[in-house]
Amino acid sequence: MNGYIPLPHTPADNPVLLINPHAPLVELLACADQRIRALHKLMNSLSCMTAQTADASDLFQIADIASLLLGDGVALLDVAQGQAMERADKAF
Repeated sequence: MNGYIPLPHTPADNPVLLINPHAPLVELLACADQRIRALHKLMNSLSCMTAQTADASDLFQIADIASLLLGDGVALLDVAQGQAMERADKAF
């Protein structure tokens, strides 16, 4: 795959969503930030729900979305951290 890293939770045998580990650090962080902030907003909305306003299918869907966003965000942060560590090692 030419060094590209598949995002987690790929539903297929051949991943189609890939992380470019050579992308600029700022772009990796921006993508991770977007997913983590979206998850934060989703969790804020969830905290406003009550047992009377949510049903089991809503909670399942929210949990599925949260897992997907957080998994992507963490994968992007892992690549960004690896890139930052490589830069730090080269600086010394």
